[in-house]
Amino acid sequence: MTPLNSDGTVAVDPDYFWKPLATCPNSVKVQLLGEGGVAVYGIYDGQDNFWKFWAPLPKLNKLEK
Repeated sequence: MTPLNSDGTVAVDPDYFWKPLATCPNSVKVQLLGEGGVAVYGIYDGQDNFWKFWAPLPKLNKLEK
């Protein structure tokens, strides 16, 4: 079972962290974390200062398809 945050409102992976924006690939879909702490799917252009961190998208496990 995936752990929840202290409020019990968000599923959290304790071993997975947002990546530094300097390592984000440009011009491809990723998860972006903005200044206010809200995550979105988007395409980083390498210039927008609003975004603070990024994460790759998960993929399906072949055994679970």
